[in-house]
Amino acid sequence: MSEHKFVDTSRRLGAASLDLISNHAELFALELQEQKQHSTQQLIWLGLIAACGFMLFLLLNALLIVLFWDSYGYMLLIAMSASYAIAGGLCFWRMRAAQNIMQAPFSASLQELKKTKEQLLP
Repeated sequence: MSEHKFVDTSRRLGAASLDLISNHAELFALELQEQKQHSTQQLIWLGLIAACGFMLFLLLNALLIVLFWDSYGYMLLIAMSASYAIAGGLCFWRMRAAQNIMQAPFSASLQELKKTKEQLLP
C-alpha cells in the first residue's frame, strides 16, 4: 500500500514539476517575443533619427562651405576633412578599446548554472 502511495505521489510531483517548467518556459517565450518586438521598434526609430541627423549634418556642412568659400576656399575643405578624419579615428580607437574589455556573452548566466550544478550534485 505504501509503495502505491509513493508511486502516486512521485507521479503527481513529477507532473507538477513538469507543469511548472512548462509555465516558466511559456512565460519566457512570451517575454522574449515582446522584447523582440520592442527592440525592433526601437531600432526603426533609431534608424530614422540617424537619417535625420545625417541630413542635418550634411546641410550644416554645405552651409559652412557656402558661407566661407569666398574667404577660405580649399583650406576650409581640408580643415573639415582633417577634423572628420581625426574624429573618425578617435571613434574607431574607442570602439576597439570597448571590444577588448567586453566579457563573453552570457558569462554571468553560465557561472550561475555552474554554481547551481555544484550545489545540486554531491
